[in-house]
Parts: sequence; C-alpha cells; structure tokens
Amino acid sequence: MSGFKRLTIEEARTLTRSELLPRIEEEQKYWYNRIRSSRMRPGDDEAFRIFNRILHAAADLDRTRADTEAMLQSRPLDEDYWRTPLGDLGVL
Repeated sequence: MSGFKRLTIEEARTLTRSELLPRIEEEQKYWYNRIRSSRMRPGDDEAFRIFNRILHAAADLDRTRADTEAMLQSRPLDEDYWRTPLGDLGVL
C-alpha cells in the first residue's frame, strides 16, 4: 500500500462521498490486513475507531433505503448526497 494515508475526521469533513469511497476502501484493506495478521499496535484502537466513525457517516444505510424507494417510484435522487462534502451536510 504505497502512499497510504489514514483518513482523519477533519479531512473527511472536506471530502464528498464520491471522493471518500476509494479512500475508505483503501483504509478498510489496511485495517483488515492488520487485524487478520494480528499486527495491531498500541494506539491503533483509537485510529480504528476514527476510521469506523468516518465509514458509518459516509455509508448512510437510511439513505440507501431512501434512494431505492426513489428509484422504484421514479423520483429523482438527491445529488447533493454524493457531491457535497460531509462537513457541509453536517453528518460528520
């Protein structure tokens, strides 16, 4: 994982969900490998909590349900969900 950089709350607030998804996927692989190979270090638990907080803010399960219902009812989707930074939406 060359060039891997952990996400911070401050940085995540400035990014849109579209920008965050690839970063979340990359960091998720990092944590999976670390946990699976028993390579967690002191301090990793706090960094992992921060990652999970960002992940849960970006992956809004209620929104998934709402988007599915909108598509089924031929209603337009709210594009701000993907194009507005999380900090501007007030979700992180």
